[in-house]
Amino acid sequence: MKNLTFGQALELLKQGYKIKRAHWLGYWYLQKRVAVDVIHGDSMDSVKSIPEMIVAKLADGGYAPATPYQGDILATDWEVYE
Repeated sequence: MKNLTFGQALELLKQGYKIKRAHWLGYWYLQKRVAVDVIHGDSMDSVKSIPEMIVAKLADGGYAPATPYQGDILATDWEVYE
């Protein structure tokens, strides 16, 4: 599926599909049960868990929390990553 709005792509993401913008080499996916580091003043704990997180698989092979920019939200070139 190609030429999707952000809203359409987000709904597909919730259904388990990987999504991307047409010009991206990486993609986004929904990761269930994520352990995150929590900073408390000067200390850090790794015990907090969140139920879901949208993760970006980067072109260089790394991972990061997905952060949509205004251009991403308004774009109509979203597609399902295959």
